[in-house]
Amino acid sequence: MNNDPQQSEPRAKRAWAVILAWIGGISAVLAFIGAMTGFFGNIQNHFHHNAQVDSQMAVAQSQAREGDYQASVQSYADILKTEPLYRPALDQQLQNTLLWVEDYHVYLKPGEGPGAAVASQLDQIIAILDAALVRTKGAVTADVQAHLGWAHWLNQHIAEREFPPNAMAERNYRAALATDLSNVYGNAMLGSWLALNGGSLANAIQHFNIAVATGKARAFVRTLQLGGLRDRDEPGSRTALVRALNEMRKNGEPLDAEDKHRIMGFCCDPSVTDHAELTESLSAVPAADAWQTYLWLDDQQNTAEDMKHRDIVHNFIAANLAELSGDKQKSLETYRTLREQLNGQSSTLTDSVDEAVARLSHS
Repeated sequence: MNNDPQQSEPRAKRAWAVILAWIGGISAVLAFIGAMTGFFGNIQNHFHHNAQVDSQMAVAQSQAREGDYQASVQSYADILKTEPLYRPALDQQLQNTLLWVEDYHVYLKPGEGPGAAVASQLDQIIAILDAALVRTKGAVTADVQAHLGWAHWLNQHIAEREFPPNAMAERNYRAALATDLSNVYGNAMLGSWLALNGGSLANAIQHFNIAVATGKARAFVRTLQLGGLRDRDEPGSRTALVRALNEMRKNGEPLDAEDKHRIMGFCCDPSVTDHAELTESLSAVPAADAWQTYLWLDDQQNTAEDMKHRDIVHNFIAANLAELSGDKQKSLETYRTLREQLNGQSSTLTDSVDEAVARLSHS
């Protein structure tokens, strides 16, 4: 066999070329497999991460549905630690922070201060609302500004950390109305601030009326409206209050028994309201509406003895309404009947009946 070295050398080179090509192919396949493994691994990690975020979002939403806004806000904060730009978490955290502000409460024992926990909560609320101002627009910005004012009011009123009192609160309420003149929260909160802090009662009533007219957040608006007017003991407040109550009765809006009792004492209780205050309350709306609204407020269950007293008070209110409607004769007859029923009793109601009999007899 002829083993020519010159012919063997090309064959060897070709063999090495094949081997190297084969090795290159294997390496390419392995590299492709590695790349695909990493790709699918990344996809798996992505889906795992998304599932974890979805689970956290579901927990936060459940907490909000149960009214635990503080826990819900914190759950969204935990999501945002790893996903700081995740818009659904940012938006829903903001919405629940607004609800937390509206429903903010803390239970303290007599003599107990709010402590660090309240300060920390309000710091978190204010930080979230401040940050939201950068990314919101229009009506949402106005909502945030108004709630920021309420948070500052809480910070002063509960945590006692802002002085002068209410300066930041009023500034934010007015900023909300500068952004959106008809904003429900800006109007309701500024109305409350004016009513409770010695501002113009007429302006407070105007802001309450604008807030009611929006039809939004009705229960929250009514809470501020009734609370602000009920605690403002001056002419005009009872008129506005009874008109609001009359609307609520007609619209089927709820009012709990405690609020009804407090309002009765402010507007229509002859033992604590004088004649001028009672007259203002009963003349705020037409007599028929005033009577129905009065009965709506005085709907508590009573014992037989209480019912007897309540019937006397009802007759006294009816006599006042007859007098205000111009039926002086009917009114005087009712007052005289009441005087006979109260004979021998010494009470504010007896004094009021005597005054009414004297007033109508001389007229």
